[in-house]
Amino acid sequence: MGTYETDLAAAKRSRTAWGCTCGTDNPPTFDACHDCGLPSWSCAACGNVNTCGRGDCNECGNTMPAELLGDREEGFEMTYAEWIATQVGPRLVGGRYSHGDAASTYEVLAIERGPRPLGTWPVWDITVRYDQDGRETTHCTGWDARRDTVVAQPPARGKHSWQYTADVVAVDPDGRVLLIERRWEPFTGCWALPGGHVDPTDKDSRAAAARELAEETCVRVAAADLTLIGTYDAPGRDPRGRYSTDAYLARVPAGTVAVADDDAANVRWVELSTALEDDCLAFDHADILRAAGHLLTSGAGSC
Repeated sequence: MGTYETDLAAAKRSRTAWGCTCGTDNPPTFDACHDCGLPSWSCAACGNVNTCGRGDCNECGNTMPAELLGDREEGFEMTYAEWIATQVGPRLVGGRYSHGDAASTYEVLAIERGPRPLGTWPVWDITVRYDQDGRETTHCTGWDARRDTVVAQPPARGKHSWQYTADVVAVDPDGRVLLIERRWEPFTGCWALPGGHVDPTDKDSRAAAARELAEETCVRVAAADLTLIGTYDAPGRDPRGRYSTDAYLARVPAGTVAVADDDAANVRWVELSTALEDDCLAFDHADILRAAGHLLTSGAGSC
């Protein structure tokens, strides 16, 4: 895997680097600006990479493809969901895809958010293994429907398959808990505990819980400091199918600042009793909060 500096140097030598409106030059494989995070798009006519702030190609003047356009009155801005679909495309972990010929067929091993500053569009680091020579690499190249093809998708998750997640009840010294506003379905717009899927790269659900808390709220805690509240796996707790979650309690210092990121549209600190009165509390998180309240009352999970 090359670095930004080496990739940029090679791009400049081949005259394929693209310039962002912020003044930063980027390699053609970067789907967002290295400095400001503004996404890019590739011209269908000449292949030149352009910053998404332009509605026409900087090289040949060809207009941006219609599928990349958002609200014209907002300056051709894509929504977050459209951006993910454009960059990640149909790729899933375990699937096999091709860049256009047999030698470029690869299997996706991981799809992760790259190191992108808060408030900017994410670059998606996609780790792949090529069929031809077994070489593994991580890159951030967006999906190009004109060239890329699906070779084989991983088996679909059936309604009877089990999914494994982790959730966190973060509590400050004043007894307030941290909730996120869900960005995606199910329960879009409802409040929920920070959490998400346990990834293959996670050591265990405790590590996944600490990772998800940091990704969604920017609140960082050591996985070893988390206290298990319990495992929740009742049928119907998640409308997507059978989900089992390990819920953890995290005690955080006074004045801890939370910032919404990743799957969270917003965050808030709220009294535990107030949170339990919310009619729009997602999943069975009210049950988890009540159990957390019992732990706190008994003195468990204290620093």
